[in-house]
Amino acid sequence: MDVDAVVLSAQERDKWRRRLDLLERSLKELHEHRHNLEARLRRLRKELGNLAAYSEALLDETARRPLARTIHAAQGRPPAR
Repeated sequence: MDVDAVVLSAQERDKWRRRLDLLERSLKELHEHRHNLEARLRRLRKELGNLAAYSEALLDETARRPLARTIHAAQGRPPAR
């Protein structure tokens, strides 16, 4: 076996191992980033749900109240002149 071929083979192997390590680290970072984004999305969805519930409650409350002070017709007899 040729010594140069062995050295070249070892260098090539090391090069591919470094590349594989870099790719594995990048993949791990992407997984962590995705996990963080999914957690943030869950929090945002929960907050939006809370806001929707609050707005519905507010709308229900304003629908029950009159929009302005109204004067209803007098009930009973009109005042004497």
